Amino acid sequence: MADSTILQPEGLEQRYERYKEKIKHFTIMNDIFMRNVLKETACTEYILQVIMNKKELKVIDQTLQKDYKNLQGRSAILDCVAKDAENNFFNVEIQGENDGTSPKRARYHCGLLDMNLLNPGEPFDSLPETYIIFITKNDVLGYKLPINHIRRRSNETGEIFEDGQHILYVNSKKQGDTELGRLMHDLHCKEADKMYSNVLSARVHQLKETEEGVNQMCQELEEIYNEGEQSGFLRGEQSGELKKARETTLALLEMGMPAEQIAKAVNLSIETVQNWIAETNS
Repeated sequence: MADSTILQPEGLEQRYERYKEKIKHFTIMNDIFMRNVLKETACTEYILQVIMNKKELKVIDQTLQKDYKNLQGRSAILDCVAKDAENNFFNVEIQGENDGTSPKRARYHCGLLDMNLLNPGEPFDSLPETYIIFITKNDVLGYKLPINHIRRRSNETGEIFEDGQHILYVNSKKQGDTELGRLMHDLHCKEADKMYSNVLSARVHQLKETEEGVNQMCQELEEIYNEGEQSGFLRGEQSGELKKARETTLALLEMGMPAEQIAKAVNLSIETVQNWIAETNS
């Protein structure tokens, strides 16, 4: 006789228990967890102080996960754009995958920032200094260095072309006994009490080990789950859709949704979704 057992859909309480297990394994290198950590401006400030080697740097404003558009309507969702007290702007991107860190991607981010920082009628010399910072899971440039500072130079004189644009690649695999290396360790650390930075540790503790923080994270994961279920969120809003679809694919995967259902949710082929999953697990 055939088994007539009918699998009941997973309830909210069951999902929350699953979310709590997932949250325990999150690190700041995880997109969802990162943006919640950086909601505490002091965390953004500390990360920038270390990367810029400038302890006096003060963040006075920041925007998380904003969609920046160009004149043609093409856009990118920038993880974190921060402004310091000296009117410098920083775009911090924590990238777990290599395909989001190409030199032309960095160039595009520079352009998006410029187009959104100069008001009508302002002279071009009013453009502030901008810093595009990719914190990468792998050594994507292949230089085996903890950090690479990139500027334009004159081929003939070797002098820096002072256009105010700076691109930095930070290799999170380099976790040596330096302040930058310890920061990279903390970005990969799952447990607050094993982190070097008191600022990051306090925030991670709040999100992982307090009732308020865990509920906050669970609510965000539930929102992502519901968006995936409804699928309208993921058919794309025609701006930054591929990056967002990939981010949501990995988020839904972490919450246990099967690949076939994810593919339907993000309105992409099962092959594309499986390739993303395979790259993540490699």
